Amino acid sequence: MIGLVDCQSFYCSCESVFRPDLKDKPIIVLSNNDHWIIALNPEAKALGLKRGLRFKESRKIIDNNNVVFFSSNYTLYNDISWRVMENLRNLSPQVEIYSIDEAFIDLFGFKNLKVYGEVIRKTIKKQTRIPTTIGIAPTKSLAKVAQRLAKQMEGSLLLETAGDISRALTITPVKDLWGIGSAYAKKLELAGIRTAADFINIPEWVVKKEMTSVGWLLQRELKGIPMAELTVEVNPRKGIISARQFSKPVKDLSIIDEAISYYAELAVEKLRKQACTTNFVTVSLEAFGRARHASAETTATDYLPDIISVAKALLKKIYSPDFEYWRTTIFLFGIEPVSGKQINFFDYNSSKKGYLLKKVDEINDKYGQHAIHPCASEFREDWGMHRNYLSPNYTTRIKDFPVAQTLFNK
Repeated sequence: MIGLVDCQSFYCSCESVFRPDLKDKPIIVLSNNDHWIIALNPEAKALGLKRGLRFKESRKIIDNNNVVFFSSNYTLYNDISWRVMENLRNLSPQVEIYSIDEAFIDLFGFKNLKVYGEVIRKTIKKQTRIPTTIGIAPTKSLAKVAQRLAKQMEGSLLLETAGDISRALTITPVKDLWGIGSAYAKKLELAGIRTAADFINIPEWVVKKEMTSVGWLLQRELKGIPMAELTVEVNPRKGIISARQFSKPVKDLSIIDEAISYYAELAVEKLRKQACTTNFVTVSLEAFGRARHASAETTATDYLPDIISVAKALLKKIYSPDFEYWRTTIFLFGIEPVSGKQINFFDYNSSKKGYLLKKVDEINDKYGQHAIHPCASEFREDWGMHRNYLSPNYTTRIKDFPVAQTLFNK
């Protein structure tokens, strides 16, 4: 059996972990530069707020209902996510991280899964203060169905018998199935296929023809036939993008140069976490009414100084002093595992580079992102994001650690 554990309203839950005064209050989290609503808890949804609404245009509802709002604090969210996943590793022999707030866990051989599902939820809540839901079923796709329904129930749902599975599929709209996009959902609904139960009754050859092997694999999984085993490591991304909108238009090349170096650092951090190298680097620069990009092929590398050098050279090719720029992007592609990297005979310092990056990773893992970094990627407010409502980094910055105080007199 496979379980899918999902953190409820994760970003909002992270913001309230160290703020007990926010219990039962509507909370929203904003996008980069505080433009859009990207996350909200049930109390905020009940007021009519939605993901994707502009923050400024929603201020009337927010102010009239005392909605608490935060800038996105990814350092906090990533750290709490890591703590949730570490707890799951203690509760299951195998964990596959699906996203920052979701993970599949192996429950093969466990008995009384209904009770154990609650044990998992209570343990995560006790250790991290993050509420979760869990769906348990014979396959990943069915676990996803169970987890979605668990949100509407007591927080956990076990699909163990054929009857359990049949009832769950009957009340699951086809548009809510894992892997069914909006285009396929519309086609299916026009054909009278409205629920997951309807979907599994389509002849397999029709599904394979109209929806390729992806739809066929989904259908088989919904029938209770496992088609994908749990993997401990997340599949490497084929491309890694690091981009941000500047807090204000920027014209100075030296400032843009610092920004692209900083974004290169973030991209390479993701690259190294999945133990891969890149063979191509693309840099883009956007002004109002103008966008340009340039690409370069490199020897397979994960060495940050080399990638920054390439990015800077590309930036000079596309920069013009006649424009004010509002966004820059670095894109790494041609990604392959480090284990498959071909050795460069002329790179005499390869082992030294590897040792240096390993130590940099260890320091940043211990003291927080960007604790040690190239001088070229120094973060500056000239181009940094507006995050005017940022919460403290409660778990990763010493000065932000919560302080317990006694109510008793000495």
